[in-house]
Amino acid sequence: MIYQFKKYSWDQDILKIIKQFVPDDVLFLIREDFNVTHNEWKDRQVEIEAILKQHNIKKILINVTMNPETVDKIYNPDYPSPRQFLTDLNKICKTYYITSDYTYYYTPDPQIKFFPAFLWTISTRQVDEYFSNSVSRQYQTVYDTEITKTKTVMSLNRNLTWHRMYLFSLLAEQPWFNKISYSFLNKIEDRLDAICVKEFLTAQESKKILSLDHLLPIKIQSESTVQTDRIPIMWMDGASSVGAPEYRDHAINLITETSLTEGIALTEKTCKPFMAYQIPIIVGPVGANKFLQDIGLDMFGDYVPWHTWDSETDHKLKMQKIVQFLDQLMSKDTAEQNILTAHKNFHSRLINNKERFHSKEFQNLLTHQISTLS
Repeated sequence: MIYQFKKYSWDQDILKIIKQFVPDDVLFLIREDFNVTHNEWKDRQVEIEAILKQHNIKKILINVTMNPETVDKIYNPDYPSPRQFLTDLNKICKTYYITSDYTYYYTPDPQIKFFPAFLWTISTRQVDEYFSNSVSRQYQTVYDTEITKTKTVMSLNRNLTWHRMYLFSLLAEQPWFNKISYSFLNKIEDRLDAICVKEFLTAQESKKILSLDHLLPIKIQSESTVQTDRIPIMWMDGASSVGAPEYRDHAINLITETSLTEGIALTEKTCKPFMAYQIPIIVGPVGANKFLQDIGLDMFGDYVPWHTWDSETDHKLKMQKIVQFLDQLMSKDTAEQNILTAHKNFHSRLINNKERFHSKEFQNLLTHQISTLS
């Protein structure tokens, strides 16, 4: 049985996923259970220990598989780090930290188990099965589409993270910007004043971004007749689907992942090009392309020079390199023909990618570490 310190409506479904790999009685904790100061943490430990004794629980799971979080990072000096939570709880009871941070794929830690929940749930085609009761559910998840493409590049954006705004400022000045299918559904307005944005952008960069606010919102074809609040926003509510015409039609998917700097998590955004027979270009955390290649997915390194930016820790430089590559593709008079021809030549590899992504072997690889908890 799984016990919780506090029940949150949004974590009940992921709890079902985790439970199948950990059949023992466990105390299931999530990030919200640790929003406490150093002094408050002492009291919280006492409360947690009381629950363990009451139910004779021998194992604690801290689940952050849906959060791009770094276990050793101190996010706020007034609050303990995730590592301290893990260390302190392990003195009370055997405690494991379940994360989607793929650095632990390479360097396993006895207390930290790698489980990329986004990749596994979408790979197994079980989003709707696990999240059927989600209160915001709008659409069913479509996992398949056509392989023959008729258009070049797509990139879908909504939330105003600093890197998406910065990338937008680079793309919007390109002469071929209107030739790609690009969307950004939210206006900038006062977002540049947010601490999590100001930390990464200079005053000059912010000024440039703000000067482009008049272009927003930008909607792609499938969004043009739909109210913004009716477009699926959460991965479990339809945003994992590749049923939109853009996935059917476009050869290249320029993916702006959720996080570059706040921690590592590959979300449904990264899954969709593999389902939709697309060539992925990922604006993501350091090493994202290498990880995906290492788990058996073709990242088309002979076409997309991701080796030149994948290990780049200067994320602005990374995005500049990606835009430079796109400029090489899109600036040619025969750009559309060249891209579609290249995609056609890659059909067998694209099919292999999709088969690999949905294969049992791939799924077993993703669950290897968490399965050791059973």
